[in-house]
Amino acid sequence: MEFNYDNLNSSMAKKRKTRQEKIILQLKRELAKKTPAPVSTSTKSKPRQGAISQTAKIEAKQARVREKTDVSVLSFDPRLIKRDLLKTLVLSLAVISLEVMLYLALR
Repeated sequence: MEFNYDNLNSSMAKKRKTRQEKIILQLKRELAKKTPAPVSTSTKSKPRQGAISQTAKIEAKQARVREKTDVSVLSFDPRLIKRDLLKTLVLSLAVISLEVMLYLALR
């Protein structure tokens, strides 16, 4: 029994996406991120007025939380910058002191 590689490659070849298809898919993903998922409503019974106002308050709070997370991603925390600068300073001093010790030992 002989194995034919040419047959394998031709049967398993994938169709590559064109640039236009990639752009369309990217735009669909962005649109899906921007539009919220539709809330399914039950047809069995209508909610009371109090229940409707409660869900509106919950949705408003969730919207505020989403806005805060977007802002925090774009902003910076001064404590993190201070910590990074301190780490850089400590490592730099360690490397420089090692170089000085090696210079004095090998001189």
